[in-house]
This record gives sequence, structure tokens and C-alpha cells, in this order.
Amino acid sequence: MIALGNDIELLEPQVHENLAIIPLKTERLYIDVLTLKKGLELGLAEVKECEHSQVNTLIVKNHAVTPLILIDGEEVVGGDQNRIVNATILIDASSEMKIPVSCTEQGRWGYIDEFKQSDYIANYNTRRAKEYASRSSASYQDVIWTSIKKLEFENSFASHTSAMEESYENLKVDHNKIVKEFKIIPEQNGVLIIVDGEIKGFELFLNPEIYREFHEKILKSYLIDSKMENKTFAINIDSAREVINNALGSTFEKKQNNGLEEAFEFENSDGLGTLCTYQNKILHLSYFKKLEDATMDEPNEDVSLKSNI
Repeated sequence: MIALGNDIELLEPQVHENLAIIPLKTERLYIDVLTLKKGLELGLAEVKECEHSQVNTLIVKNHAVTPLILIDGEEVVGGDQNRIVNATILIDASSEMKIPVSCTEQGRWGYIDEFKQSDYIANYNTRRAKEYASRSSASYQDVIWTSIKKLEFENSFASHTSAMEESYENLKVDHNKIVKEFKIIPEQNGVLIIVDGEIKGFELFLNPEIYREFHEKILKSYLIDSKMENKTFAINIDSAREVINNALGSTFEKKQNNGLEEAFEFENSDGLGTLCTYQNKILHLSYFKKLEDATMDEPNEDVSLKSNI
């Protein structure tokens, strides 16, 4: 197993109101991979519906001479309905494959346009719920839909098609102001998130270039599930280091891979997460604080009349 431990450098914390981040930095790793964002922009990647459309499967074509990386939770919008990628996947060069996805727009099933990359990833609570569900079931679409309904309820908002993207767009102006308070540090390739003094999770990427594409998306995925308040709290670097060390010291169990990556899941008394590697290097690691109650309750009020789309 890959040993990082003390090789992860915790940089100067950044704080705004009751949200704080600790930028993370590791030794730069050199693997030539293409992100979906760049692949789509350069015309080197395509995301398509299957010949007979399926809610939980899409086809991704990689026309590049390097592997294409898809990150767990990143969203593509368009097609017959919006989807998120179910796991971090590395697709071989000059190839195509069917990938597992989940719908993030329950109320639409009809083609509108070619897929493009969303400005968002699945919100923190949805990703965490998916992490739990993936360990007990091969299919967890209902968990995703329930989580998005709960997101809408908690933000007193609903789109006509229960589209996660629209919940983000509804709060875009406020979120953009907050995100500007948190700067990317040179060579940063990860981040640990603290809300109200509580460590919620952390994320590591292969290199700073990939992290840069996901910096704002990750912060917004936590913001949308948080109530911003003008209060402060102490940042305990030692506690953050302990969370990271405990996560990396967990028992890693191999999962079935989808592409070139090797996939592992891990869990300890405080949290759980997933690690994906390639050529013995970390592609992506995500960690989430455990729920005190791992069940996902249905929202108990109807917000359908509060739509402003």
C-alpha cells in the first residue's frame, strides 16, 4: 500500500466566517493524464448516452494519446438527464468504455443537448451518502435522489426537474463571494475542510493541476450543505494531522476497478473514504466524516411550490 503519512504537508489555514480550509501538499507526482474538462474543451473526450439510454450508464470516448481521468462525483449535464460519475476512473488512451453514473435530475428523461461538464460536483452530503451506499449495494440511485431532495428542502428551493445543478445555481452569487476568500497555494494538491470547528473531510489529487480544476467545486460542495455564520473558532493543526494519519492508517480493502485505476475503500472510527491509484501513485483520495446516523431520511415537507426557475 502507498505510504504518505508525514509526506502530506499541512499549509497555513484559511478562514472565512465559520468555514476554514487547510491546504494540503504532497510530493509532485508525474503521470501524464487528461482531465475530462480539458478533454471536452480540446475535443479529445466525448460523453454519450448508450445506444439504448440507461439511467446508470454512460459511454465515454477518449481520443487522446494519454489516459483520461474522471473524478468521483463530478457532474456532466445534458443528454437525457444530468449525471454524476460514481467513482474515480482512469480510461486508457484511444479507447472508450461504459462508466457507472447516477442521475442528478430526477424529473427529466429526454435529450436536450450534447453532454458538457457541469460547474459543480455532487454536494458533500450526497457524496458521503453515496460512499455509505456503495458498500452495501451495487445500485444506489434512490440514495442520490433522496439526498438531492433533502438538499432542496434545506435550502427552501426546488427546480422543476429536481436538478442538483439548479440548487447550486440558486446560491451561485453568494457562494462565489465566499469562495474568493480561499486562495489556491502554489503546489497545493489537496484540501481539508472544517465547518464550525469540525473537520468534515479532506481530498487529495494526483497533482496541483487537477486540484486547481476542482478547488472551487469542492468548496461549494461543502458550502451548499452549510449555514454560513459570522463566528470564529480555533484551528487545531494537530487534530487535522491526526485525522489524516488515522485515515491513511486504516485498513484498505480492494474494490473492483472500472478502468486502469486500482480502487480501495477504507474506514475507521471517525470516517470513511475511497482511494484510487495508478502505477503506485495516488490519483484521488476522498475522506468523509462518519454520520452519527447513516440513514438518509426523506424530507418531511413539500418544497415543490418554492421553485424559482
